[in-house]
Amino acid sequence: MSVFPKETIKNIGESLGITNLKDEVATALAQDVEYRVHELIQEATKFMRHSKRSKLTVDDINSALRLKNVEPLYGYACSDAPKFRKTTVNTNDIYFAEDNEVDFDTILSKPLPKIPLDVAFTAHWLAIEGVQPAIPQNPTPGDAKADILSKRTSKGHGGSISDQVDVKPLVKHVLSKELQMYFERITEAVLSDDERLRSQAFESLRMDPGLHQLLPYFVQHIHKKISQNHKDLDILSAMLSMAHSLLNNKHLFVEPYLHQLIPSILTCLVGRTICENPMQQDHWTVRQRAAALIASICGEYGKAYHTLQPRITKTLLRAFMDPARPLTTQYGAIVGLEHLGVEVTRVLIVPNIKFYSDCCLANALEGSSIQRKQEGEKCQEALVFVLEHVAQDAADENEESQEVASEDDKQKFLSVIGSIVGDEFLTRNQNIKKVALQNIMDAAH
Repeated sequence: MSVFPKETIKNIGESLGITNLKDEVATALAQDVEYRVHELIQEATKFMRHSKRSKLTVDDINSALRLKNVEPLYGYACSDAPKFRKTTVNTNDIYFAEDNEVDFDTILSKPLPKIPLDVAFTAHWLAIEGVQPAIPQNPTPGDAKADILSKRTSKGHGGSISDQVDVKPLVKHVLSKELQMYFERITEAVLSDDERLRSQAFESLRMDPGLHQLLPYFVQHIHKKISQNHKDLDILSAMLSMAHSLLNNKHLFVEPYLHQLIPSILTCLVGRTICENPMQQDHWTVRQRAAALIASICGEYGKAYHTLQPRITKTLLRAFMDPARPLTTQYGAIVGLEHLGVEVTRVLIVPNIKFYSDCCLANALEGSSIQRKQEGEKCQEALVFVLEHVAQDAADENEESQEVASEDDKQKFLSVIGSIVGDEFLTRNQNIKKVALQNIMDAAH
């Protein structure tokens, strides 16, 4: 006969939804339960003995359950063993856990505890895509500077050496030794005279997926090199290639650093002088590369940042239309706007070609300065290319119209565009279609 009565088994079965359990089945289950409990206690006793203890704990039982691949007990503490008391009810022995006696007078005489506050949560953006938003919860750059200034002031006003506090940056960015070595090797390689070494460096920047931590350092390096070497054409060209590689690395998230990259690229595009000898060094090609890179950034991120291209376009248009700017800057503005698309050139450049030719190109082309004449010819060539781009776009849209422009059409065209750029355009495109000239004149109006 089992120590577990069959009534206990039936009660457990009813709690699980099993009713009308037969006595024979209940007796057999009681015997099996007794066997399993004895087996579990034996295993738990082994854990107790190996632990050099003489008291069985809940941890021992849980260890035995895990050994049997059974889920352990939850909700039982294993600090102190519970104390049981024995009582007899209807000749049956009953064991129960002894509770501590509580004095109501002592409890009632104690002051009431404070009312707990309601649980409340607030959330704010610490940073969005790497940019800290200007909200009251986040410290502003001015607060950080004021904090540093106050610490330095307190440090300088007679404090002892032990009272001095070292001011540390708000964010500590630690680079591994391997990343530091990689950064040094890459920055040296991109300026190396070895073409193969430079190509490998740019290829690594374009393909390597593990450059996330180094990205802000590379961007800062590009900005620093361009600002300190704005007349060294080789360094500027290398930095443009470096920026191009980083922007084309599909594993990098470059968007938070565009506001640092774009001014550096614009410096290469519209800078007054970006080389030591403008007459012998080909700085025009570097400006065209910078224009292509700016157009690539606008095409890639213009949809996500709606003000990006308008702001760049406004900057370039201002440089193009300002007669006080040098011709090198105006050339960079022209090729920059041209790379942004036909619609930009149609709206912003074509209507202003005649005014620009009369104000800027005429004096440069007719002057005695060889360098200034060369710069004027480059601007003239860039404007002719703009007109050819607009004309080709019109020809593509009207492929069926093959009528060649007449002399009257060309005279009207010259009256709208001006002779300085118009004559050069017609010389290069003698068989221009009438629809193409009309499209340019429509844009000019």
